[in-house]
Amino acid sequence: MKKSVYFILSLGLLILTTTPCQAMVLHLSFDKIVEQADVIFVGTVIDQQCRFGPDGKMIFTDVSFSVERLIYAKQESQDKVDGVVTLAFAGGAMGGQAVRVPDVPTFKTGTRYLIFTRMDGKPYASPVVGSYQGVFPIMTDEVSGTSHPLTYRKRPIVEIETESQEFRVWAPIKKIRGGALEKVFETKQVGWKYHEVAPRMVGGPEKGKEARVHPREKEMPQRIMDLDEFIREIDKRVTK
Repeated sequence: MKKSVYFILSLGLLILTTTPCQAMVLHLSFDKIVEQADVIFVGTVIDQQCRFGPDGKMIFTDVSFSVERLIYAKQESQDKVDGVVTLAFAGGAMGGQAVRVPDVPTFKTGTRYLIFTRMDGKPYASPVVGSYQGVFPIMTDEVSGTSHPLTYRKRPIVEIETESQEFRVWAPIKKIRGGALEKVFETKQVGWKYHEVAPRMVGGPEKGKEARVHPREKEMPQRIMDLDEFIREIDKRVTK
């Protein structure tokens, strides 16, 4: 029988708890995410391997990315990017045990990501800047083929606000087709029943098929940032 074990990192110690807990992650603006990154790249996950740490108890997952585009690397980190980047994340499953570290990102093999990461040789529960805030899954429009970065929670980015450097985002999505954003089908459990929270499609060619729209998310944005536009915003902020 598989055991589920939950950990948080506090002052460098692993503290065992019996229930899931919320880790303390400092929110970072976009310019801070860029500033704290040693390496920024676009890559596809090609392999994930779990292993035990030096103590033989903690599980780590080594996630390997095939680098498609190196956007930025600090001078001392440039020799660490040779076509494949492997990053170690606390948590994983092996030997009949499952370890989960709150707010440490997980990845899907075969998926493209834009990653902001530290590569300074120090151990981290998550080497990604801001724990998960530096992970941007890339979704491709099924009609146009245009790539769009999403936040880790699968929200498309409408713009980066000039003064606050915060992302303005829309609802979580699972598909882009001809500019139409298909929302994630969300449910909430009430007793033993489920009810719909958000519609599956809003806007675009299939707009007429949806009658119910969450009032706070009624209007689909006219456009969302594409990958090239997002990279240009990064280029404005990095020190070459």
